[in-house]
Amino acid sequence: MCDFILKLLHSVAVLDLNVIGLLIGFLGGLLITFFGLPSIGVLNQGMYSEIEITMRMRIYNWLAHTGLILVMAGFLFQLIPAVQSVK
Repeated sequence: MCDFILKLLHSVAVLDLNVIGLLIGFLGGLLITFFGLPSIGVLNQGMYSEIEITMRMRIYNWLAHTGLILVMAGFLFQLIPAVQSVK
């Protein structure tokens, strides 16, 4: 286990984009798993106008958006080496 962690840290230290992309995507996936997907704006259309948007809801929505951005960034980090290897 310790050897795996050392190899992982070494890959991050030498800027291996595949490993960095996997880690970023994993963190994004965890955020999405724990905080759910962000709302699609149904609350703003008046359908649920009586619901008060609390600070907790705003934080969860922000964390959900952050998770999606991390998943997309992780994909891009993995895409760069894949495209470079085709050349």
